[in-house]
Amino acid sequence: MSDDSEDEVNIMAPIVDVSSEKGGKLNTARTDITDSTYRSDSFDDDDDDDNESIEQDEDIASEDEKHEKSSTSRKTHRKKKIKKGRHVIDMTPPDKLLKKCQKKAKHYATLKKNDKALRELIKCTALARIVYGDGHWKYASAYYALAEGYLELKGYGPQSKEHADTAKAIMMSGIATSSSESEKASIMELLMNIHFILGRALTMLQKYPEAEAALTKAEQVANKRSKLSCVKDSEIDDDDTKIFMAVARLYAKQQKHASATEYFERALEIVKLKGDDCPELIPIYQSLGKVEQSKGKHADHEHAIEMFLQAHSISSANNKADSIATAETARALASAYSKTGDADGETSAESYLNECLVTYQRVHGPYHQTTLDIQDDLARLMVRTGRQEEGISLLRSTVEAKQEVFGEYSGEVADVYKLIGSVYLSEGNMEKALKAFKKCHTMQKTVYGENHKKTKDTQKTLDVLLANPALSSKMGKSKADELKDRPRFNGIVSRTGTAGH
Repeated sequence: MSDDSEDEVNIMAPIVDVSSEKGGKLNTARTDITDSTYRSDSFDDDDDDDNESIEQDEDIASEDEKHEKSSTSRKTHRKKKIKKGRHVIDMTPPDKLLKKCQKKAKHYATLKKNDKALRELIKCTALARIVYGDGHWKYASAYYALAEGYLELKGYGPQSKEHADTAKAIMMSGIATSSSESEKASIMELLMNIHFILGRALTMLQKYPEAEAALTKAEQVANKRSKLSCVKDSEIDDDDTKIFMAVARLYAKQQKHASATEYFERALEIVKLKGDDCPELIPIYQSLGKVEQSKGKHADHEHAIEMFLQAHSISSANNKADSIATAETARALASAYSKTGDADGETSAESYLNECLVTYQRVHGPYHQTTLDIQDDLARLMVRTGRQEEGISLLRSTVEAKQEVFGEYSGEVADVYKLIGSVYLSEGNMEKALKAFKKCHTMQKTVYGENHKKTKDTQKTLDVLLANPALSSKMGKSKADELKDRPRFNGIVSRTGTAGH
């Protein structure tokens, strides 16, 4: 039996619904995990929690955090509540606990508390099994949500694949029919999403043939689902868009530029129906630009810049002047201009980098990691355009901030001195280059150890510089270097001499 027929049999095959609830629609992920995976009806069909406010979610999360802080150990955290001298057992029904965990998972994901969100998703798998049973599609949905959580929140491909495989196995072993067309659509949507997340996880793991097969199955299930009368056109468009984007990224990873461009353009056509300034167009335009840049010597940099310009103009139209989202598109556009290799391109790149830097300094301040990264990009641009002293001055100005952010002895600070040394070396200023490389080497030995590749590479550069007799005699050797070069100690007394003389 083919994979397609296997999926079809199990979609129509019976899954005994142990709950007495009405069949509802499963709304699972489309593009963003915080808006999709943790919808209140993902495992439950009732709408009891729909009217609960976000303030109640925050109360749940804050109470949970306070309870965790007050607990000195896992043992005390799990103690039963005591009321009027008696132990009180929590008799909350598992279906209500399941809803609570779903809400908390969504809340933690919104706050970027990814570990706590995953902890709640893990609880959901256990509770869904209790509520629905081993073979129910909503039990599979809990594992799908966990698989998506590992991929979106943590970027863990192996864990995501493992849980997606579990969800798929549950779906394939199901034993009951859907009670309505709406429930059938929900089951098919879940099956599509399982293949979809499995394809993305396999792409991350560089198992490209398996990833392509999984995404092809997702597309086939999506096409069958689109024929159901209860499925809206907007849902069909969203499903097609996310699958086309995943397939395009898969082909881009394999350097199949034509196929990647074709699927990105198919996604672009669908999203454009929402308007030419739709924010969802931004990642598509940027992806098209990156595909063009990845063609190497055959790349059309003007076309790539056009794609990044489109993304930046849409971001500017949809966000405020000091928006981080607009700053990020400006930085991507600057990178595209830099890759042209001409003077005009470098000038435009510097303009957009300065625009980006001003935004980050206003929003996050001078001690933010991205602010420092943009300053490094500007310094490299200055060096490329022949303004070495300006570049070195900018790099030196970031040392204090990097020491504050990463530590006085850190790999990031060592990289600054290494870059400064490289600039001096390219100018022929051996003395200043040697000083900078020595500072870099001292920090690398502390951070990485003497046997690390970075430390050894810097040591080789120092050895080449110190091989110059004039430079070696002028700079001198440190005490550590003198001890390193001294002859080995010999404990054997020569018989030709007299002891003590």
